Amino acid sequence: MATLTTWDEFTSGGKPQDGTIRELVLAEVINLTSRRRPLMSILRSRPVSNTYVEDLSDTLASRADNATLEGAAATDPALTQPTRNFFHVQSFAKWGYVSDEQRLVGHYNEDPFVYQTRKRLTELLNDMEHAMHQGTAATGATSAARRLEGLIASFRAASSSGGTYTSSSGTTFTEEVLIDLLQVFKDNSLEVNPSIAFVNTFLKRTISEFSTRVTRNVDASMKQQTLVVERHESDFGALDVVYSEDQPKAATKSAQGNTISFIDPEFYSIGVLRSPTVEALPRDGFRHRFQINAQATLIYRADQGGGGGTGFVSYINQS
Repeated sequence: MATLTTWDEFTSGGKPQDGTIRELVLAEVINLTSRRRPLMSILRSRPVSNTYVEDLSDTLASRADNATLEGAAATDPALTQPTRNFFHVQSFAKWGYVSDEQRLVGHYNEDPFVYQTRKRLTELLNDMEHAMHQGTAATGATSAARRLEGLIASFRAASSSGGTYTSSSGTTFTEEVLIDLLQVFKDNSLEVNPSIAFVNTFLKRTISEFSTRVTRNVDASMKQQTLVVERHESDFGALDVVYSEDQPKAATKSAQGNTISFIDPEFYSIGVLRSPTVEALPRDGFRHRFQINAQATLIYRADQGGGGGTGFVSYINQS
């Protein structure tokens, strides 16, 4: 007679078959897709009451020699008006449904309607973060959705007066390049202090490998070497280096196309016309439906409140 063994009660795939062994199904469902939304976590939110939002910005005259004769007569200078910055509020939406059978059949996890709603809400928030980085403004029309202008599109190009954003054609991203990009703000006499840099994985590794003129000591007894830079300090201030999935990335670490975006958080906020809202829809046949909607935009006080560059090649394995 053959000896009974537990593996006789499982198929080749490891799922119980016949026998008396119970399944152990853990209640929690793990979603592996990232839910990191650093930009939306950092910026403050403010309510808005229109789909088209404007903010005002202005500049002072450039510094110049100023010496006036004794008893000089008053002059009538040409006065300038503030500039209006214009923002579109984008509508974000997700829909979903579950069948009657899905809700009636017992589940180890929560009610499928609750689970699917929560999952779609997370997806919508991820889409909002993506738009805040890479969105391109569009006024919208009957057959075209209105779109907000994201960080990258909002920066003033270096080809313009006072531009703070550079388009590179394969420049290797070194520490000198990083500091050059930060120096632009001071060279343009801007009262802007970039304190956050959003980067992709390639540039995150590159910055962590910068051979700054310091000696790195490793405690041999700890048998641990740390190769990570979360904060970079230079003549132009301290910069928190934040990894973002939504910053454009080159196809390989030796190709061009990497982007870095600086911001001074004091110049940016998120305008919210409608916070993410979940609504149950009327039943349709034998199913329960829902929809989620949010309406928001990225507001900046000046297009020089941030900057950086794109088109860089990462500089990894420097040692």
